[in-house]
Amino acid sequence: MQASMPQQVSLPAPSVRASADATPAPVTKVASARVDWVDLAKGLTITLVVLLHAVGMLVRKDLTPEFWRDINAFLQPIRMPLFFAASGLFAQGMIAMTWQRMLRSRVAHLFYLYMVWLLVFFAVHNVLPAEVRHGGYAKFEAVIRGTYLPSSALWFIYGLAVFAIVAKLISRLPVSVQFGLAVALSVAAYGRYGFFADLGFGWRNMAMYFVYFLLALHVKELVIAFSRLSNGWRVLAAVGAYLAVYLPIVKFSVFEMRELRLLVTTVGLGLGVLVAAWLAGTFAGRAFQSVGTRTLPVYVMMDILIAIVVYVLLQVPAFTALPGVGAVLPIAVTVAVVLLALSAHRVLTAARMDFLFELHPRVRGVQSAKKPARA
Repeated sequence: MQASMPQQVSLPAPSVRASADATPAPVTKVASARVDWVDLAKGLTITLVVLLHAVGMLVRKDLTPEFWRDINAFLQPIRMPLFFAASGLFAQGMIAMTWQRMLRSRVAHLFYLYMVWLLVFFAVHNVLPAEVRHGGYAKFEAVIRGTYLPSSALWFIYGLAVFAIVAKLISRLPVSVQFGLAVALSVAAYGRYGFFADLGFGWRNMAMYFVYFLLALHVKELVIAFSRLSNGWRVLAAVGAYLAVYLPIVKFSVFEMRELRLLVTTVGLGLGVLVAAWLAGTFAGRAFQSVGTRTLPVYVMMDILIAIVVYVLLQVPAFTALPGVGAVLPIAVTVAVVLLALSAHRVLTAARMDFLFELHPRVRGVQSAKKPARA
């Protein structure tokens, strides 16, 4: 959606001095597998985020059944922890930077992207047809308010910048204290304590999920080792464990303590890691992995493209009314939006509109290079 959105994950090149009988292949394979499933996880989660937003609009327009909301609710405790954990797995280098370098090359880049697309949202939603326009995005006050209250679909970009700053601020504290603070934030955001209810879903979500960014940052090797345990039976066991906590705590609210949802998202993260590792090398896995190397354009353009695709669907009621079409529309719209976003990204960058996806390298203080746009 790589420690932060623009960061690239690269493997060390093999030494040219290696002897002829050296056998570096197993090491390269392991390292590659690590990157593969992480990119796969990013592609999987951004696709599920598109599905979430597509279902929201399709249900509001009576184009798809309500049960899709239940599917999204089931996926929520898996999707977001995995999204942030994948972003934190390779953040060690960023946190080790000097403050000046990190703020210039990473944080400024993220806030720049956030503000650029906040303005794009404002402009586009003022020209979209009324049927699919987001009234809030179309108000300039939303741009002003968005600088301190991230309440649009772009909150994840804002969150990564905040996570980078906070993680570096507390990096000299004992790891136990860091996790204690992160868990306390998550419990407060899930529960009914503090002021998160007044700050909107953006800050509340950041408080909920910072613990998973921090977890991946500090115990990267443990997460990688856990992913290597993945197989069909363990994925099934993880699904069973997830159902055992999701159903009573979230679905049926057997317990009055909302704070227990932290347990659900933690089990959901474990399931997500195992599924991503299990899919590595499969056809679906390669498709998600390909998307995972270019998540940024999908993330920033998905809401606009969903609105356009749904508007087109509203113009052909004879098609959407066909038996069974509504049940599969969320999947079709999700696939269409991902492909359209990647295609639009290629067109825009070919038209030298890279400024939509990257703060100028000279401003960032980094070398200019054509790299996949990643979230």
